[in-house]
Amino acid sequence: MSPPRTLKEAQKLMGRINALSRFISRSAERNLPFFKVLKKAQKFKWTEDCDKAFSELKEYLSQIPRLAKPSPSEPLWMYLSASRLAASSVLVKQEGQSQHLIYFSSHLFKDAETRYSNIEKLAWMLVLTVRKLRPYFLSHPVTVLTNSNLGRLLTQPRISGWLAKWTVELGEYDIQYQPRTAIKAQALADFLTEVPDGEPDQVWKVFVGGSSNKQGSGVGVILISPQEEEIRLSIRLSFRASNNEAKYEAVLAGLQAAQWMGATRVHLHSHSQLVAQQVEGNYEIHSDRLRRYAEAFTKMRTEFAEVTIQKIPRTENSKADELARLASSLSEWYSKEPGPQVSFVAQIEPDDQTPALIEPDDWRRPLLDFLRTGATPSDAGLVKTLRRHASRFTIVEEQLYKRSFSRPLLKCLGASRG
Repeated sequence: MSPPRTLKEAQKLMGRINALSRFISRSAERNLPFFKVLKKAQKFKWTEDCDKAFSELKEYLSQIPRLAKPSPSEPLWMYLSASRLAASSVLVKQEGQSQHLIYFSSHLFKDAETRYSNIEKLAWMLVLTVRKLRPYFLSHPVTVLTNSNLGRLLTQPRISGWLAKWTVELGEYDIQYQPRTAIKAQALADFLTEVPDGEPDQVWKVFVGGSSNKQGSGVGVILISPQEEEIRLSIRLSFRASNNEAKYEAVLAGLQAAQWMGATRVHLHSHSQLVAQQVEGNYEIHSDRLRRYAEAFTKMRTEFAEVTIQKIPRTENSKADELARLASSLSEWYSKEPGPQVSFVAQIEPDDQTPALIEPDDWRRPLLDFLRTGATPSDAGLVKTLRRHASRFTIVEEQLYKRSFSRPLLKCLGASRG
């Protein structure tokens, strides 16, 4: 087949490629030069990039992998990968020591999708794949293999907006998440080499500041992604905190926000010498409350591959301080435009409260155990039901809450208080 030289021939080529897309790894990214040409249909011009992509595609199709057919109820595995402009997935089955391909899927990001973080791109690609391959997910248990925090994000979320919708949608299926280890099939190795797993090992910078005054207390957080994209958070605390407590709250909120964005390596920057030295164990802590903050930081730190905290001059932290002062000085704030929100909660319990006791036969216990540790019952049928229901619940300050589409979180009570 010769390269297209007219718009009509290029359109025919794209139709043929779409018909073969399930056999082609990262098809969206391979065909990106063709998409660019078709977008400029009024000034059609077949470029050198198109010639190169066309030659590579013909060479790939000459060595196309054979796809397998799964048996009924057979466990399946899925690999996900995302780059700046596209995401891909591959569904496989296991036979002995080898893996066999079942389906390739690919998606080219548009507009706002290109601004998603890497973990959001992976989650969105999983949702698109589930929608496309719904019969496979309804009739087979599927394990997603990824080295990102995707499983934690979608099974133990404190999220809202589109991520909450995706979580509820995925809760219908029997999907589990495991770290990716060896890649057994050569085709899968090619797939993941061609589309590398983007950001997990890259460093996020987090600048934090805390403020406390007569009007209230607040924290400011600025997250800077490895691509230098900036995310700003201004959070008003629901309780009166001292200056040092507000600075600790800022550090914990910064870690929480970084975890929500899927970061595994975080460099924290704060102008508080006290906080930076206390959490590193260089200063003694005489306040019981600050000691509990330091313990909460140590606990959260274990959930990342790397967390460092650095004391910087106040002049270099002015933006985060401004966000903190803004949050502490406002009594009410209303947004006219709806949008995704992140719910941050204090990381230590108030002195006058203790966690509610859960009886062994309490209906909440299976949900709490699953959300905390991923523990599941021995009955396979109950496991599927638990996974589906768990997507509608979350834990806030050791209390179980149910999500609602049009109302606030609903607190779940035991039988004795029902």
